[in-house]
Amino acid sequence: MPSEIATTASPLSEDKSRLPLRGWSLELARRWNGGTYSLFVLHGNIFDLFPVQDRAGLSFAPLKTFLSRRLFAERECLLFFDIADGLTFGSAEMQRRFFEWLEIFDQVENTSYRQGGLPRDFVLLAPLLRRFFLKVADDPRQWKGVTLIVDFPEKLIPASADGGASVDERMNLVTFLKWAAAPELARLDVGIILITESAAKLHADLLQNPHVAQVRIDLPDAEDRLRFLQSGWAESMAGGRAMPEWSDFTAAELATRTAGLNLLRIQHFMAEAIRNGARVTADHVATSKKRLIEEFCQGLVRFKDPRPGVNLDRVATHTAAKAKLRELAWLIQNQKTDVLERGVLVPGRVGVGKSFLIDCFASECALPVMEIGEFRSKWVGDTERQQMRILLTVRALGPVIVVVDEADAVFGNRDGDGGDSGVSGRVFAAFAAHIGDSTLRGRELWVAMTSRPDLLAIDMKRQGRFGLCVPLFPAQGPDDVVELFTVVARVKKIALAEAVVAFVREQLGSRPLTGSDIEAILIRAKERAVLAKRDNDVQLADLEEAVRSFIDPLDPDLLALQELAAVLACSDRRYLPEQYREVDRAAMLEEFARLKQRAGRH
Repeated sequence: MPSEIATTASPLSEDKSRLPLRGWSLELARRWNGGTYSLFVLHGNIFDLFPVQDRAGLSFAPLKTFLSRRLFAERECLLFFDIADGLTFGSAEMQRRFFEWLEIFDQVENTSYRQGGLPRDFVLLAPLLRRFFLKVADDPRQWKGVTLIVDFPEKLIPASADGGASVDERMNLVTFLKWAAAPELARLDVGIILITESAAKLHADLLQNPHVAQVRIDLPDAEDRLRFLQSGWAESMAGGRAMPEWSDFTAAELATRTAGLNLLRIQHFMAEAIRNGARVTADHVATSKKRLIEEFCQGLVRFKDPRPGVNLDRVATHTAAKAKLRELAWLIQNQKTDVLERGVLVPGRVGVGKSFLIDCFASECALPVMEIGEFRSKWVGDTERQQMRILLTVRALGPVIVVVDEADAVFGNRDGDGGDSGVSGRVFAAFAAHIGDSTLRGRELWVAMTSRPDLLAIDMKRQGRFGLCVPLFPAQGPDDVVELFTVVARVKKIALAEAVVAFVREQLGSRPLTGSDIEAILIRAKERAVLAKRDNDVQLADLEEAVRSFIDPLDPDLLALQELAAVLACSDRRYLPEQYREVDRAAMLEEFARLKQRAGRH
């Protein structure tokens, strides 16, 4: 296939008015110019803005405009198709020449497409397009390059089991597969590009075909964002005023702070500020970034910037875990990324403080947090699309800490449950491949939290993914209990008298309490004080009554199961309490099996 796309080595790159290709566009150009593919799938950040530079200057345009003006500017014929508009053309001249050929076709085949119009149904249009592609072989001097760009191909060949596909969908799939493998198209300068947000929404037979090339469009990196912010569109929108007049940041500073956003969303939040007469401040950027990232991920994630002044000193007990996390924080702060773990598994029984610990750790690292919850959908294709958006954002945000709560449920397993057409297996495989990508070491630190690490697939617990396991445990003695009471009371603005502290040490010191247990007790004690018109003056009698009335609603056997699961998952004896360090592992496994069987009966 002759080279028509501008690469760094192509004749088009000699035009100094053009920006050099980079990232996904350079990958597409190289694979196109290799001449071995006729069909390409472009997927990912397709609804963004892309740089188009000519002698008139630099501008940013939608993807189809970028393809027309930058990658395929010298094509003889550029065709577009979607099920809403049917077949359209890159220019009026291209349309005129196509219809000249169509008039001859009508005469030969005794059809009336020239007068009656082209069919809008792709099943009927495809044979006509194939005849046109073959016309290129008859007259290569007249037709120097033909490209067909198909928008929303998932409406033509959706990801569905063969039994659920319509006859038209099956015919469309066969058409694309035949085009991809056609030796005559491979020899000619003819290419077909399918543009979809999520490749997983297309039929698996197409994606797995070796004749099909897939190219992912990632979210813009810092260089892309800086070029966009320096292009002058914002100053133009601000009536010619320079950036310092309406922004607290330079373009370079904004390029750093807007990591994780595509260019279109950066334009949105800056336009809102400028046109409403608001200054672009740190609060405005942080609030807008959080809102836009969560919108892009459809509310299935929580984004949090690091909180100044917050660190692991705020966490009571968990001495061994804090020591290890401080080591990781030091490596991050000193950019020793080559020795950083890809993931950290943090197991522990419910209420032990996993989320609070990791929040404090992230702030000590001065890194933002992307927290992923359950994102699966009952609608076909939505789960993979939502996962794709999440992983695209995570990749663009780096360096970032990615927190997965209830990790065993979110990740799932490779086998799935057998009743979702393989969705669970594909989701698991995508997570496993991403987390295991060693090129992302130092840019993303994944933290998986769960009360049942035994339910986490073994593939995830291997080295290179979540090989480091740092478990958390409830209070291990009177000192831990007193420390927890003191810290929680400080947060709740409750003063603990000496008599109260003594009671805690003597009466509660032997209990395996967690931070959530202690918070519940102190809230009940404070409630009694408030009802007695003493506000924050919590007295010993208030605490004694709260302790007497407190009943933990959780099954003690279930809590024991969760704690033992954390012990068995631990990757280093130093992270375990003394009582577990020398216990025979075979005995623990036997006890764990007994507790698991009992929990299963209930």
